[in-house]
Amino acid sequence: MDPVTHVASGLLLSQLIPAPSRGWAALAGVILAVLPDSDYFLGLSSRWAYLRYHRAFTHSLLAVPLWALLAAGAGRVLGGPRWFQPLLLLGLAALTTHLILDLATSYGTQVFSPFSRRKYTLDWLFIIDPYFTFILLAGALVALYSPGWGRRAGTVCLAGAMVYLLICGFYHHQALSLARQVFQKEAQAGAAVAALPQPLSCRRWQLIAARPGEIKQALVLLPYGAWPQVDGGIKKVQPAVAAASCPRAPAGDYRPLESLVVQDWRGAPAPLPRYGPEAQRLLDQYLDFARFPLLARAGPQGDGLLLEWVDLRFTVPGRFFPFVLQMYLDAEGNLLQGQIGRCMEGKVELRSRS
Repeated sequence: MDPVTHVASGLLLSQLIPAPSRGWAALAGVILAVLPDSDYFLGLSSRWAYLRYHRAFTHSLLAVPLWALLAAGAGRVLGGPRWFQPLLLLGLAALTTHLILDLATSYGTQVFSPFSRRKYTLDWLFIIDPYFTFILLAGALVALYSPGWGRRAGTVCLAGAMVYLLICGFYHHQALSLARQVFQKEAQAGAAVAALPQPLSCRRWQLIAARPGEIKQALVLLPYGAWPQVDGGIKKVQPAVAAASCPRAPAGDYRPLESLVVQDWRGAPAPLPRYGPEAQRLLDQYLDFARFPLLARAGPQGDGLLLEWVDLRFTVPGRFFPFVLQMYLDAEGNLLQGQIGRCMEGKVELRSRS
């Protein structure tokens, strides 16, 4: 989740767990809630290190008690023995909540790091959900500035946030069931099928089926109160075409079942049978990060070849993809330049990999 949501959750929890000082507890709650995202600073040295290690050990099940004990020990040193137990409980609560909220998104979290680099995700929440954030933030502010009844109100808001999360989980179950119906033939052929949350509504979903070289997706608006069922002949398939200068998601809207449109992404043919060692290493690192990778563009650029991979996990209608791998190769497949980031329309500016 985004930092504001984590701050709101830590602030709210700090006011629900008894502590010697509500103000200092609030500060501790905020710090503990964002502590796992300290791996963000890896991006200052290398974007690749950030993609590889973000949501790794600092977000693992092993790190939760370690962070909590570290915070409790620091509290004991700075504030005396009376702070040890409150900070230990607050640390366990805030860090576990951080882990759950990150698992709820589609980014992927290495919960068993350092023993496994496998990423887990629930696919329940979009990475920024203003409704969910508002519930937590409102409860935190009321509990902080209204002693007595404010704590009860905060408890109600925390329960409301949990109910909202479960509602999103229920809609995900519906969306995944629908994806398996829409992409039944693709699933039988071995495609990976998923339903990914979209912004601003728990009824908006991206349905996706991916196999090497081809990805199909549909943006759907789930109905209220009825389990979604696919009737024969309701879906229309059209090719998804990336912009000539930079890959971006097709413009469109979230459609009801009766007018569902399936976008058919076909990967560009690989211009070379193999890549040089450095280029292959760069590509392997990207494929380790990407969940639904696609070679969107491959063609001549100056005296070499420009290749662009996108991760369709981050599809938002009409928006540029945020994690685009661009590699500029010579005729033998050796890496000349490479970078990952947001590709801007109308220009391709490659910098050497850091």
